[in-house]
Amino acid sequence: MMLSNKKKSIAILGGSGFIGKDLVGFLAKQNAYINVLTTNKINTRTLWTIPNVKIFQYQNNVESIKKAIENTELVINLVGILHSKPGNPWGKEFDDAHVKLLKNLVDASNKEKIKKIIHISALGVSKSAPSEYLRSKYAGECILQSFSGQIYLLRPSVVFGSGDSFLNLFAKLQRYSPIMPLAYTKAKFQPIYVQDLIEIIWYCIQRNDGHKETIFECVGPEVFTLYEIVKFAGIYSGYKAMVIPLPKFLGWLQAFTLEKIPGKTLMSRDNLRSLTVPSVASEEKNLVFNLTNPTSIHKVAPKFLKKK
Repeated sequence: MMLSNKKKSIAILGGSGFIGKDLVGFLAKQNAYINVLTTNKINTRTLWTIPNVKIFQYQNNVESIKKAIENTELVINLVGILHSKPGNPWGKEFDDAHVKLLKNLVDASNKEKIKKIIHISALGVSKSAPSEYLRSKYAGECILQSFSGQIYLLRPSVVFGSGDSFLNLFAKLQRYSPIMPLAYTKAKFQPIYVQDLIEIIWYCIQRNDGHKETIFECVGPEVFTLYEIVKFAGIYSGYKAMVIPLPKFLGWLQAFTLEKIPGKTLMSRDNLRSLTVPSVASEEKNLVFNLTNPTSIHKVAPKFLKKK
């Protein structure tokens, strides 16, 4: 295995999101040239002043993506959504973001002779997974097999950090309610800190060993239940609520109700189906990326969740 020190030219899909913004900032410090692909340019305004960063507002088709990744040597795909209207085999929003985008990205990358794609997937993906989210993410992984260059599949557990939509969401909910009714409180996660995930991505960017495909499971040092994570979010934010585990049927009713409320979806029935699959490292230890100093929730969450 070799690590390259050559200055990199990188295209990033999803660069305006939680992971993307931190990744762009990190890569800029490594003097990389970065093309950030976004579906809404205004969402990238915090990146506009970063040196060597170009913003491309793209459409989900081959020609638009091809134009945005011109003159880059590798592509990082961070695009992923948690909510979609139900469908068969999955909803339209999942299909657009997890399947069609991958097909168009692979076709564009092959035409541009891109050398490497680093794709952020998820733990628990499979053809027979119980949720549309996990099945559609797996379908995206399968599409990547038609890419002519090197493939790096990163399967993280839930990612936490300043600006995440996980710990911060639970902290916010507890700020406004002294009671947190919650289903599937025994669901298991092995959360990874965003900067640790970026460390893994950087390793994959530099890596050059000639393998067609490499898979890494990306996890933190500790396994927690959903109940424990919600409690941490409340304690560290200073808005500790009483977490009340719900029976399954009430949990499904809660999720169904939240799906129907106008505005941003907080929880869906498909989310509950995903919770039935533990988001922890598998027994195949060779797949787990060995971080030298993985970051605990307890080390950083008190800093970014503290009451303001």
